[in-house]
Amino acid sequence: MKRIIIMALGVLLALALAAPMALAQVEQGAKASATIQEGTPSDKLAAAAWAQWAYSKSVDNPVESPLVGGDPNYSEEQCDGTPVSPTQGNPWFLAGTSDGSKVTRTCTMTAGTPLFFPLYSSLWVPIVEGENAANQRQGAIDSVNATLADRKFKRTMLVTVDGKQVESDQIVRALSPVFTITLPEENVFDPFVEGGVPAGQYGGASVDGLWVKLPPLPPGEHTIHFSFVKSSHFKQDNTYNLTVVN
Repeated sequence: MKRIIIMALGVLLALALAAPMALAQVEQGAKASATIQEGTPSDKLAAAAWAQWAYSKSVDNPVESPLVGGDPNYSEEQCDGTPVSPTQGNPWFLAGTSDGSKVTRTCTMTAGTPLFFPLYSSLWVPIVEGENAANQRQGAIDSVNATLADRKFKRTMLVTVDGKQVESDQIVRALSPVFTITLPEENVFDPFVEGGVPAGQYGGASVDGLWVKLPPLPPGEHTIHFSFVKSSHFKQDNTYNLTVVN
């Protein structure tokens, strides 16, 4: 059976193997000796909610998906970071791109809203016959472990807010509980599966990753940047110019 692999910020759908969950050393982005801590139960639920939000949007034209494109055509709908499922704390979600292209996005959000987004994440869904929730969950863990073991990734990972690097305790590793995800027609996975992936609900999904948690930004103009480089085919360079309004 054909296996599916997509690499990007918050975008890695694959089907594979096993390893224990591990934490990683941050070599850039906050304090060089800092350790990425395991997320709280609410972080793990938010990770699932982020995946449900990010992958629920169509990539057709005009696009809805926050995983597609950037300026000059980044739409108001793509800018909407409101969760599509009930989420504790009502965070605002951001996303990178599924193809790793460098983007700058200009969006407006409401004051008093915390932000939550992945620097890197791995989503696994049992789409191919023979896959199940257990091996998909392990696959999500394995893929993040492999990325965290990559020195180039750790050396280049960077998150800044208004030019200042975020504190290490604002980046956590969080593995979601098993959840159900709804994929639309013309979803982000279609090009990687012969005949496409039919729209509908898919159970047994898991997402693991490094998640950035930011407190509400004060009203005004702010710039959030997050990036890393693992290889010429696997990188992110994303800038959000956010206007926070009351």
